[in-house]
Amino acid sequence: MEEIIRSTGFFRAKTNSIIGMAKAVTERYRGEVPGKLKDLVTLPGVGRKTANVVLGNAFDVPGLTVDTHFQRLVRRFGWTDETDPVKIEHFVGELIPKREWTVFSHRLIWHGRRICHARRPACGVCPLAARCPSYGTGPTDAAQAAKLVRSGPFS
Repeated sequence: MEEIIRSTGFFRAKTNSIIGMAKAVTERYRGEVPGKLKDLVTLPGVGRKTANVVLGNAFDVPGLTVDTHFQRLVRRFGWTDETDPVKIEHFVGELIPKREWTVFSHRLIWHGRRICHARRPACGVCPLAARCPSYGTGPTDAAQAAKLVRSGPFS
């Protein structure tokens, strides 16, 4: 297992969580991944973030996946100064229609990974620039900003 997930980082801890999660699913849920947040978060290595990804993508149950990218962007957008992921999840949940939560999370995280980076966001090529209160945090020159855009799936 370690060799399969080595490139993800923290592969030893993740290996233990994956094996523990698989055992728990087998023993507690007869091999079926549970479809409820309260059950998912009892599994080794599964917190709210992972549970919301599983619920949204495997069970079509809307969920907001509040990772570091999501947190950074909602603060840059001026939506909240909150730092607690659960509070951010509840706050943003009031702003976005529930049926859109899962895809909204994917889009926001993708935007944070690709364009709106933590240290130097690519403001000059950002499609949200005209509405972003943090415009100018990174380079606004399009040519300079374009060099910062990451194109990999997990950039």
